[in-house]
Amino acid sequence: MARNFPAAYAGGEEIRYMYRANHVYLLLASLVDIALGCYWSGARSGWRGKLALVGAWLLLLAPVVLLYAFFAEPSRGAPERGITFIGVLLMLLGVAGQLTNRRG
Repeated sequence: MARNFPAAYAGGEEIRYMYRANHVYLLLASLVDIALGCYWSGARSGWRGKLALVGAWLLLLAPVVLLYAFFAEPSRGAPERGITFIGVLLMLLGVAGQLTNRRG
């Protein structure tokens, strides 16, 4: 990054900020995965457990999608970032799926 990154945005500050934002999204997804790994004690039985497993898979898929978005989207410089949106949506749905797995 130290050698290639300055040439990637070559004075285009909006591209630099898009790289920075995608980096933060990727970091967020990774930290959410670490937090899930720290508290996961197994899925409950029934539909709640199945929903939690689907949520866990969505949370594992989100960093992969965001990593692809990190390399694919900012270089275009377009404000529409559909792949990043999908990655963030996967995180949201994954965390929502974990809420049903809580034990009262």
